[in-house]
Amino acid sequence: MKKVRRIGLGLVASLLSISLVACGSTKEEQKQGPAKQEQKQMGKEQKKLEQKLFKLESEYEEYTKEKGYMESDDYLVFEAAFNILAKSIESKTILQGDDGELDKHLKDLKTEIDHLSNNQAIKAQKRYGSAVDVYEAAIGTHMHIVLTKADITQHFNAVNTIELDKDFNADSYDYEKIDADATEAIKSIQGMPMKRIKLIKEELEKYKASFSTEEYNQLNSAVTSVTSSLNKQVEMLEVLQKESGKDKSTLEENTKAAETQFLDAKEKVSAFESKYDIQM
Repeated sequence: MKKVRRIGLGLVASLLSISLVACGSTKEEQKQGPAKQEQKQMGKEQKKLEQKLFKLESEYEEYTKEKGYMESDDYLVFEAAFNILAKSIESKTILQGDDGELDKHLKDLKTEIDHLSNNQAIKAQKRYGSAVDVYEAAIGTHMHIVLTKADITQHFNAVNTIELDKDFNADSYDYEKIDADATEAIKSIQGMPMKRIKLIKEELEKYKASFSTEEYNQLNSAVTSVTSSLNKQVEMLEVLQKESGKDKSTLEENTKAAETQFLDAKEKVSAFESKYDIQM
């Protein structure tokens, strides 16, 4: 009977010991849980950044495989994507024009991503594609170039320069020169500025999720207004061409319309930049 009692007490003691060990293991696992989760999260976020870099490397190879270098239009798209990623990790490797060392810059960016700490990787992934970074890297510079070209309030604007010496009733009026200048100005407007506007529209659509609905509409409306202003200026220049046959009485009306549209675009861009304290 005593032996049975001893066995019973021993069994209870063993079960109690196992229970305590199991309980201790559970508490230890609970303590380690957040740390493991954070480590797992860090791995995911760093992997996402690495995938973005891999995409850049693939695009670079694609852009350069035929000629060995990147066309200017392709470079502008590549530069924007590169700088958005670089800004997210607070890198000093920011592209400012193709310096012929894009291979090196990609390697430098890869090294920086590989050496990110847990917190830096998580922070970078959260920041990636922010409205400020996207605007500064992909939109702002092009927008200001276009606004400068469309600024009909300035004396250096093509329309104003041509009209300074205009007197349609004067016998001494140099029609040949005004025709040549107007033709050249039209080519200038329909070239680089319109290409930049196309690029802005594409980048706005690509990174639409980075902006609130209000911000997206604000920037999109600015693009529409500055485009209208430039188109109106082209119409005015066509009036100045000697063989256009268009009514010159519309010049003043079109000048006011072009100025109103330009100022509308400028105001909307300024409002967006002021909101984020962007200096460009």
